[in-house]
Amino acid sequence: MFRRIGAAVLAVLTIATATGCAEDGTRASAARAGPAPSPLVSGPPWYDDVAPAEAGVTVGAKGTPCELPITFSLPARWVAEPVGDAAGVTLGGSRLRCEVDAKPADNVGFLRVWAVDAAPLGARASLEEFLAEYGRISEIEYRRVRRGPLDLVEATYLQQDGLSGGPNRHRALGANTSSGGAVLLTLGGMDTGEFEAMFPAYQLATSTLRPTG
Repeated sequence: MFRRIGAAVLAVLTIATATGCAEDGTRASAARAGPAPSPLVSGPPWYDDVAPAEAGVTVGAKGTPCELPITFSLPARWVAEPVGDAAGVTLGGSRLRCEVDAKPADNVGFLRVWAVDAAPLGARASLEEFLAEYGRISEIEYRRVRRGPLDLVEATYLQQDGLSGGPNRHRALGANTSSGGAVLLTLGGMDTGEFEAMFPAYQLATSTLRPTG
């Protein structure tokens, strides 16, 4: 009898120990993973309910017009052009590397890719420095999102535009790369209407964002 009781107690202790180890492992994994991404939000300012456009071209891979540390898809007729160092287009420690023109697809605006030249600061800090020099912006909101294998930081904001009268909706995104630096993507149009018309292309780009292999 005592042997049976002892075996039962040993079984309970074994289960408790295993459960405790599992819980400790779960807590450790959660700590390593960091905070959970922000929840999805329908409508402005995040527009998470907007479906991605159909993929037509790939940007960033070797042999494409813009060779970048990241790759992503865009709708057909969007035209990507590299921006060389000679152009000297920099903002907040970030250098313009690629400009994707939406005009051939009947929209007035650009998706731009920037490489962070400053010492590695992480995606959030790089994005904050970039927007600090962007100028004439308000209502900035940041959030953490997950797209495929990448942990990203997004910002939505309004910019006062002298041509359209603004303020117009814009979006920016920061991604850390395997090289240790960050890459920024920005989307802006002639006005908020153009921004919203181009937003399915942005959803496609961010949902297909991958490190260049």
